Amino acid sequence: MMKKGLKVIHIELKQQYNGKTHYYFGSKTAVYKHLTVGIIGIKKTSLWNVDLDEKPYENRLCIIRAGQLYRVPTMRGKVKKMKVEKTY
Repeated sequence: MMKKGLKVIHIELKQQYNGKTHYYFGSKTAVYKHLTVGIIGIKKTSLWNVDLDEKPYENRLCIIRAGQLYRVPTMRGKVKKMKVEKTY
């Protein structure tokens, strides 16, 4: 069974910034910790009013999309209960 996907904000810049055009974030707020308004062309308060689940946002500097990150559950980090056999 797959877990519910985590929301991802994908920023595609129309011109490279620091050698990259694709950036991925876990929230709209996280975008502004790494990219400025001048780079993406929209203020945080304005982006909050955009429903990215409905359709992507596009301006002359970038395209902003919302997506899902799907993961498969693993046993990493979980303690497995092991049966101990008695050997007398």
